[in-house]
Amino acid sequence: MKKTALAPKPKTAGRPTGGGALSKRLIAEAALAHIDEFGLGAFSMREIAAKLGVYPATVHWHVSTREALLAEVAATVMAEVTPPTELLWQEWIAELFRRCRATVRRHPNVAQLLGAQLVSNGSLQTELVEGVLEALTEAGFEGQSLLEAYNCVIAAMLGFLTMEFSPLPADNTQAWAEELRERVHTIRPLDHPVLARNLPLLANNAFIVRWDNGTTVPLDSSFERHIQITVDGLEAFARRVKGSQK
Repeated sequence: MKKTALAPKPKTAGRPTGGGALSKRLIAEAALAHIDEFGLGAFSMREIAAKLGVYPATVHWHVSTREALLAEVAATVMAEVTPPTELLWQEWIAELFRRCRATVRRHPNVAQLLGAQLVSNGSLQTELVEGVLEALTEAGFEGQSLLEAYNCVIAAMLGFLTMEFSPLPADNTQAWAEELRERVHTIRPLDHPVLARNLPLLANNAFIVRWDNGTTVPLDSSFERHIQITVDGLEAFARRVKGSQK
């Protein structure tokens, strides 16, 4: 009896076997969980593949490079940051800052990715960019002044968080903190009178003069003042721009 030839199996365009239930979203969530636990420095495609129980090639099929996956992580973190549009522009900017900080407080190890690595721009949060531009247009900015105000808003939003949630040293963290604390409290009043006089206020609550980050010692009041100063500065800049157009 003549055998019937079996139909060829459909090709998968090079997709590795295994991990059929994976998606870009699930991989990004696994990568974010890994960064939350171990920090940004311990991140690698191989580690994420091991966490998901698949081969690295399977992860690469969904997300081509390490940089592309980091961009997806940034997009996951920033997904809920953009406020609703039915707010005055000043309130919208303030709410944007608060939402961004609340998100980073949940994922502090991502702060350096958002604020200090250009790879995070690969996520290109168009909704966020559109929202900021709409708010600043409502404030009266256009052309070059719109560009300058936009850059100031993004820098103010992410710059504070990058500093507040700066990672602690990975090695000998306790010894490092104790050494810095001792150095701060041995500042000589004769050499630095203003710093020494204000040291009780500044110690571990001010940038540079601290040994804990925002995870354990959040800078809540300074952040709220940062929002107010940013909005006040934008209002003053808008008045100056309008005055120059008369």
